[in-house]
Amino acid sequence: MVPFYVVPAQADFNLHVRLVTTDPQPGNSLAVDQQLFLKVAYQSDIPLAFRYAAYLHGEKLEAGFYSGHPELQRAGAGEALGWIGFSNVTHIDEVRVEILNAERQKIAEISKPFTFSWKAAAGVTGERVKPNWVKKLERHQDWVRERISDPFEQRKKSFDALLFYLNCASIPFYLLLQGYALWRFHGRWRDLATVPLVSLVPLVLASLVGFGMELSYWVVFIFRGTPFALVYLLAVWLARRRMLKIEREQAGQ
Repeated sequence: MVPFYVVPAQADFNLHVRLVTTDPQPGNSLAVDQQLFLKVAYQSDIPLAFRYAAYLHGEKLEAGFYSGHPELQRAGAGEALGWIGFSNVTHIDEVRVEILNAERQKIAEISKPFTFSWKAAAGVTGERVKPNWVKKLERHQDWVRERISDPFEQRKKSFDALLFYLNCASIPFYLLLQGYALWRFHGRWRDLATVPLVSLVPLVLASLVGFGMELSYWVVFIFRGTPFALVYLLAVWLARRRMLKIEREQAGQ
């Protein structure tokens, strides 16, 4: 029986959600890294997003699990496409669909017994032929994405962009302060100033070996720890400055 969820009468909005179909159907299997597609039909007075999870014996499976991003769906009646997959050999017996509001807060959940497996298959790649309903929903989601405003995603992108620019801005300041500390600090203060190099040098060496990264990702990978290193060096610099001030005051007494 297909699960169906209705928000209780005391809620201030109407919500009906059901898992319509999947590809493949329950009882089948896929190769590792192939996607199980799910079609969700809904009717709602508010915009929704859906997050998918797989369970075995009531326990949520997270090792090797990956899923589609919970994109915002317009209020009204519609259908949404979801998918899940595993990067390791896995067996599941239940699929759950978490129903989220526009702020990505969970407001409800539906569950369906679903026996399925991901198996190791020699010579099978992650790509497989998509059924027509999946292609249709992908086109529909692209259309919705271009026309619906998602404040949550906009805030998230703005925050991610801010973190990225702060990370990039910290690189020259870190390099200058690191060089200054190694040049001017002595004794235990120099030892403390070399601590960031313990983590950054292995990153540089690993990057030189190469992971097939594009240049922009390579630079970010090397210096992804520089904001923390910069804060640490600033703390060491301030502590050293304070200690030197105290020593000068004591010497002048």
